[in-house]
Amino acid sequence: MDWDHQFSFWCDHLVLMGVWVSLALSLNLINGCAGLFSLGHQGFLAVGAYATALMVPYVAPGSEEVAPGVVPLLLSFPAAMVAAALFGLLVGLPCLRMRGDYLAIATLGFAEIFRNVANNSERLGKAQGLQVHNVVRETLLSWQGWASMKSVAHLSPAEYASLREAERWADRSGMVFFLVLSWGVAILTLAALRNLMLSGHGRAIQAVRDDETAAELLGVNLTRYKVLVFVIGAALAGLAGAVHANYQRYVSPDAASFMQGVTLVAIVVLGGLGSATGAVLAACAVYLCPLLLSFAPREWQIPVFYDPTRPADPVLGHWIYQSPRDLWQVFFALALILVILVRPQGLMGRREWPVLAWLRRAFGSAENSRA
Repeated sequence: MDWDHQFSFWCDHLVLMGVWVSLALSLNLINGCAGLFSLGHQGFLAVGAYATALMVPYVAPGSEEVAPGVVPLLLSFPAAMVAAALFGLLVGLPCLRMRGDYLAIATLGFAEIFRNVANNSERLGKAQGLQVHNVVRETLLSWQGWASMKSVAHLSPAEYASLREAERWADRSGMVFFLVLSWGVAILTLAALRNLMLSGHGRAIQAVRDDETAAELLGVNLTRYKVLVFVIGAALAGLAGAVHANYQRYVSPDAASFMQGVTLVAIVVLGGLGSATGAVLAACAVYLCPLLLSFAPREWQIPVFYDPTRPADPVLGHWIYQSPRDLWQVFFALALILVILVRPQGLMGRREWPVLAWLRRAFGSAENSRA
């Protein structure tokens, strides 16, 4: 691959990895810090994504007639958070008396209901989904003096070459923008949740997780904190959904699929329930697993199934072989089972890496040495 393709390839994956980190952190607040069990967190992601898809065309309904600007993009993020938070409130209130499997089924039901509504709603694009206006690219092109146009037939060869160069610059700059945005949202989510859990509200949330009866006797309002956790977690998932929709420029009912929810829960369990650091590490590892396996040569084959009834191959015999790049879900499942057997509390348990303390010590020692 040339430099442009490598740049686009790695930027694309790093942006999506940042979205998964934000989602894992928001679910860790509900499942890990509060001790609840949500299996429908992907529904809040989809709500935020659809709110973005509806918001951007509403503010900028026709790329040819409306001058591009950053206002639709900026408005889509609070709109997605508010919409997801409202759905979190609607889900949290009826589920106050539920725990464990019952709560998981109720939240999964919400995600499936939303997915089916989106799948059958004309306003939400049905199964085809909705396109999201590419505000960033249009804005960057307008800065270069190029407005959106339906035809380039009237351009001279020199103007056409200049337009194509401006488009390449806009595409690269847009990817850098979303890379910074994606990881900026992930870092802000991590910092916000960390500060929340170190506050008095965080100690109340942990008390609800450890023993509801004791927490209630100590004056903790169970209803308030359970709903608060759902609303905050849903709002943060909606924010991640807004980033994802604006970057992909498309949203479909598959955003609320069951496998999305299972993968998110597996990430939180793998990293350690209650550990923000573990959620970040597990999200990165799970995203990198299929990416790294995709580099495996097609010639590499692994025996996966022995079928004595099929005609024996002269080389392979009765074995059925597959490439490692097609088996990433198998490797992920094996890794999850291994972690559960060897370390049931997850990779990090409830511990955190004191990254901020390390940075303070590192920069402090550097300043002392210069002094």
